[in-house]
Amino acid sequence: MKNKLVLLLALGFSLHGATQQTTIDSSRYPRLSNFTAQQDQANMLQQLGIKKLRPGPSSNQSDPNHANEDEQVANPCPQLPDALVSKNGKKITTSEQWWKQRRPELIEDFEKEMYGRVPKNTPNVTWNTKITDYEFVGRIPVVARQLVGHVDNSDYPLINVNINMVLVLPSNVKGPVPVLIMFGFPSLPAPAQPNPADLEKLNTAFKELMIKNDPSMKAIFDRYPAYNPVTRLAGPGFFAPPPNGDSPPTEQLLAAGWGYC
Repeated sequence: MKNKLVLLLALGFSLHGATQQTTIDSSRYPRLSNFTAQQDQANMLQQLGIKKLRPGPSSNQSDPNHANEDEQVANPCPQLPDALVSKNGKKITTSEQWWKQRRPELIEDFEKEMYGRVPKNTPNVTWNTKITDYEFVGRIPVVARQLVGHVDNSDYPLINVNINMVLVLPSNVKGPVPVLIMFGFPSLPAPAQPNPADLEKLNTAFKELMIKNDPSMKAIFDRYPAYNPVTRLAGPGFFAPPPNGDSPPTEQLLAAGWGYC
């Protein structure tokens, strides 16, 4: 008994110490600010050293920065550089040339001209899978995963930054696949539906719960004995005719062996 008591006391002190370790001393960090949208924009411009934003195209055709409507000059770069020709004009013919020469050149161009550079002190992101679901997008079988990326906030633990993402990959393609990243509201494309037996259990349990919460519900369910509150969503429609036009872009990506998130 004495040994058990000592063990419980030791566990209690260790848990208490762990709780104390997770306590954040807010006095060590700058005060948390709740900016308005305008204040947030002004703060970001100040950090970047931008004094004035460049105005967008004007709808007035007499303005010098008017919106272009001439298709002849709509594309300032009609001839894109060959991805397999280096900047010194040599053809890339080997894997070693690609990884050591041409790929770094393309990354440099994208960082310099399009996307910007990733800061060296960018915090790490730890990804966790919340849901893994096997679904169909159109007629294409996919694996859909709902992910949450937790950004390392050890430099400023007063806030938590979590990134919500849904990753959809074709399940009939083996090996790594290219993934197109899009910004929006992540949601599973076509969540798998319960089979008829499981659906019957859900409806039975749901009806019993509603009647238990409100006994008057029993009379309503008795009047409509075939009614089920929980119904299946429309399936992928394997035998439906193909669309007259193009399939949705995400479905085209999956059909080509790509994924998206």
